[in-house]
Amino acid sequence: METLEEFIKRHRSNKEKASSFYSYLLELMDKYGFEKESDLYNKANISKEVWSYIKLGQKKPSLKVCYKLVFALGVNNHECKYLLKKAGYTLASSNEYSLIIRYGIENKLTVDEVNDLLRDNGYSDQLIY
Repeated sequence: METLEEFIKRHRSNKEKASSFYSYLLELMDKYGFEKESDLYNKANISKEVWSYIKLGQKKPSLKVCYKLVFALGVNNHECKYLLKKAGYTLASSNEYSLIIRYGIENKLTVDEVNDLLRDNGYSDQLIY
């Protein structure tokens, strides 16, 4: 049987799981070719103030802010799930709204295209913007 120390070491060695929301976000920025933080938060239409809270870890980003980042980065479904998990959220397969978001991620749709799908399916009050 694995000891507690071995278990902790094994889980901490997984960089993706052990990193903070902001650290993982920086890894994704690097992977997807964002050289400056301002390039990402401007593309995601997130204020500098909100970005500062994220960067300093002072405030958990809202789910909508996470979605904006996901679509601005163009991450895949797996990366989206990890990013959301780090902020305390999930994309539930039992929820139609979440499935629409996942459809947008998997099909590399823009935020505007996802908002159109949300609007067309009765979620006008829950648009990403």
